[in-house]
Amino acid sequence: MAKAKQLPSGAWRAQVYAGKDANGRRQYKSFTESTERKANLAALEWQEKYRDVASDSANLTVEEAIDAYIALKSNLLSPSTIRFLDNVKRNHLKGIKSTRLNKLTQNLLQEAINAEAEKSSPKTVKNVYGVITAVVSQYRPDWAIPKITLPQQKKPSAKALNRQEIAKLLNSIDGDVIEIPILLALWLGLRRSEILALKWDDVDFEKSTIRIDEALVPNKDHKMVTKSTKTTDSTRTLNLPPYIAGKLKELPHKSDRIFNISEGLLSKHFPRVCKRIGIGPFKFHDLRRSMATVGLTLNIADKLVMARGGWNNMQTMKKIYQVVLDSDMNEADLLINNYFESLLPRVGEGKTVQHEMQHDN
Repeated sequence: MAKAKQLPSGAWRAQVYAGKDANGRRQYKSFTESTERKANLAALEWQEKYRDVASDSANLTVEEAIDAYIALKSNLLSPSTIRFLDNVKRNHLKGIKSTRLNKLTQNLLQEAINAEAEKSSPKTVKNVYGVITAVVSQYRPDWAIPKITLPQQKKPSAKALNRQEIAKLLNSIDGDVIEIPILLALWLGLRRSEILALKWDDVDFEKSTIRIDEALVPNKDHKMVTKSTKTTDSTRTLNLPPYIAGKLKELPHKSDRIFNISEGLLSKHFPRVCKRIGIGPFKFHDLRRSMATVGLTLNIADKLVMARGGWNNMQTMKKIYQVVLDSDMNEADLLINNYFESLLPRVGEGKTVQHEMQHDN
């Protein structure tokens, strides 16, 4: 049995062996409580509940398996991922939630996916299927999951602000409650969660830089918690434009965090701003997409745009975030049309060419 040890903070932590990860490294489940007794009890309860998972895990129902998976991976998964797993357990796969893993068949899985496709987007269905495959692989590794037909993915309707809309926005938000978050998302490409997590210590006014190394996201209980950035490439330090630095200096220092606002305010208020000034409709996340699109318009090297926005996958950036704007397409059409028109025979030249061909014959 695990024995709790006291931490420098005064709390007590008990650790329980929880198997090995895909690379063979030992994993441990931690339980931190205010007293030694509570920590040991929490560890014991977890051990009792999941003692037989390794040897008889195929007897778990899908719902129980998702719960076990969350408990097993809780120290490794991000709060957002855990929240999604919990959401899948509660609101999806209802047709097979009570089915034991050793009773799952290809037909049952396909029927469950078909039911999901009737109520959810293709992307959500794909993510839900990803959950069930991860859980089955963990607790029923002997079963090679058969091929399941998923709904066809739809081309994402990505939107970004064009030059005129950006200018209109920048000239209309002075003094707005989310003016600086808008600037950080549009100008520097910060994610909403990264903006909410920013602290005053992250800003170096002397060097004119801003460091992004945390994100503030809701967990499965809808409580905002701090986590590391989405990927290692998302942790970055950017040059801080003087205009934004000046705006930041005007803000009061009420706490360690720069912005004491909710994620809902950013999501709900920005569309209202767009409606008020006559652009859009746009979502707050479209601001980050607009930064990537500006990089495309200005022919900035892909790797530089990736570094600025904190992407670790070029395909994701180019396919989802960089948008071909109508204005840019019109300019490209004009250049291409002018090129071909310049090669067309001028008035009278066509007859000359035809006469020369007849003469040669």
